[in-house]
Amino acid sequence: MKVNMNIKVDTEVRDQAKLLFGQLGLDMTTAVNMFLLAAIREKGMPFRLTTVSRYDDEIDKIIAAKLRKAEEQEQAGKLSDFSEAMSELKSKYGI
Repeated sequence: MKVNMNIKVDTEVRDQAKLLFGQLGLDMTTAVNMFLLAAIREKGMPFRLTTVSRYDDEIDKIIAAKLRKAEEQEQAGKLSDFSEAMSELKSKYGI
């Protein structure tokens, strides 16, 4: 049996979510159901909750640069060892 749920969200949040979900081929009902099923499967929130961001623009730039370098090496027939990049991130950011 299906039931209706009423939730309150800001208009801007609703509109941005509808746009995003539409681009993914989903409607709001399907997206909310997917979230609820993921929470049930995880027996908690299906994403990490924190008050501090572990990731910032600097880390994103480092990862993007490493991925570009690896792609260039792959295209040149040389493979890069990703553990070097991870070691650098761990030592610098504790990831």
